[in-house]
Amino acid sequence: MKTIILVGGGHSHLHCLKKIDHKEENVKWMLISPSRYQYYSGMFSGYTEGIYALEETRIDLKNFCERAGCDFVEGTVLSIDPDQQHLLTDQGDIFTYDFVSFDIGSRNDSMEIQGLHEHNLPIKPNYRFPEQIEKLHNSRRTVFIGGGAASIEMALSLKAWKMDKGYGDHSIAVVHSSPLLEKAGSFSSKKMTDLARSKGIELHQGRVKKIESARLHTDEGEILEFDEVIFLGGPKAPPLFGSSVLGNDEKGFLLVNSYLQSVDYPNVFGTGDCATLQDFPDLPKNGVTAVRQGPVLWRNLTGAAAGEKIIPFEPQKRYLAIMSVGNGLGFLTYGSFSLVSRWAWRLKNWIDVRFVGKYEG
Repeated sequence: MKTIILVGGGHSHLHCLKKIDHKEENVKWMLISPSRYQYYSGMFSGYTEGIYALEETRIDLKNFCERAGCDFVEGTVLSIDPDQQHLLTDQGDIFTYDFVSFDIGSRNDSMEIQGLHEHNLPIKPNYRFPEQIEKLHNSRRTVFIGGGAASIEMALSLKAWKMDKGYGDHSIAVVHSSPLLEKAGSFSSKKMTDLARSKGIELHQGRVKKIESARLHTDEGEILEFDEVIFLGGPKAPPLFGSSVLGNDEKGFLLVNSYLQSVDYPNVFGTGDCATLQDFPDLPKNGVTAVRQGPVLWRNLTGAAAGEKIIPFEPQKRYLAIMSVGNGLGFLTYGSFSLVSRWAWRLKNWIDVRFVGKYEG
């Protein structure tokens, strides 16, 4: 019997859990996750705005595993020995695998900014996010660092919640070193900039140099005071891989081939934000990519365990993305095209609710 261990409850692993046949006798499945609940990142903004109840945003991994016939272990994997095929958890347990897959997401932190680690509000791993959102709700002065979709979406959702609750005097600022939504093109960037300003978001272009006490300093000489500061300036690699002998990219993410296998150990797989595809190093680390990797990961884990053929993952060149920007509006992008509308938000809501329901039903 082969043992396949899934580390983390991310999008790709949820797909695998859904596919497991509990009658299968040749493979033993196990999921290791730091929390019983996996919170769906697509609903972070909606929860922040008060649209969703907490229970609507999460998947009960323990119950899901029981239905699938998969062992569930609540814990964090601290290290991997790929030669001995051992995993060590923070509970002191050692697990042996034949195949292991990592879908553990990324960190919202940066060691490049002096003092950030001491003051940053970490919402990743994502089981932390409910208590952190409460802190954002109570904050009178909030600063988001980053000009990408995650940062501006959270800022706009928080602003909508503040206005609805009568806290219009609470300030929300976004500090960004490059234009907002730069990767979506200049047209979408300008549209988002105008929208953010019209909603009362303070935009400050510059690179954060250091954070001390309750003050943030940029390379433009600006000093911003805050009660809470949160870094959403792009995913950062989890420390697990950097402390192992597994091959990493230059940023510390697990380096995998087109078959989602470690470039050094073919019985180690990685998907989602925690891994970088060797042939497509610039592929965005987002939920769209992770969801599409799920069927390929399932095929390759079961195929490898059975000694059968495995298949490569082929990224999309363009994909549809929808951000929630508050008050029932969605900001839709597809390549360089973008629009703001209520039907876009309704489409996003339908996709997100359906996604969670698929694994909670």
